[in-house]
Amino acid sequence: MKGKAELSVRETMERYPGITAHIIAESLGYATPSRAAGILKDAREGRENYCEWIYSCYDKNPLRAVRDSIKARHFHKGCMSDYKLAKKLVGRALENGKEPLLASWF
Repeated sequence: MKGKAELSVRETMERYPGITAHIIAESLGYATPSRAAGILKDAREGRENYCEWIYSCYDKNPLRAVRDSIKARHFHKGCMSDYKLAKKLVGRALENGKEPLLASWF
């Protein structure tokens, strides 16, 4: 069985598709599925994350972003923070590897 530090970004997305989608929604679509899974992976492993969103808004601390994403999960509805759309993007990324290049909503 793999430990926390041994999950790849893809394995993180496979194991936590819902949280990955909530991170996308919390980022207002800034994060792609792989970026969101990478943020979660870094949070689980206790590492800093240098994605612009995390660096600027959370002082490189991905755990705070993950916690905010989970706390705000009931509000991830509508235009820029749509969980249902984010979940579909995560599903497509897992199914065939296709995901947005720059940001999830564009």
